[in-house]
Amino acid sequence: MTPSRPYLIRAISDWILDNDCTPHLIVDADAKGAEVPRQYVEDGKVVLNISPTAVRAL
Repeated sequence: MTPSRPYLIRAISDWILDNDCTPHLIVDADAKGAEVPRQYVEDGKVVLNISPTAVRAL
């Protein structure tokens, strides 16, 4: 079987959007291999907006 994690994340994101809210991810900016814009890091974390309009050009 394929991993269920991507499906659960997508389902939660869709649920958030269906309720007219904005989905966000919190990223551990200090994790090994993390490449994030340092100017947005607060307390070792960065918050990313992952709404369809925010990520449409990616």
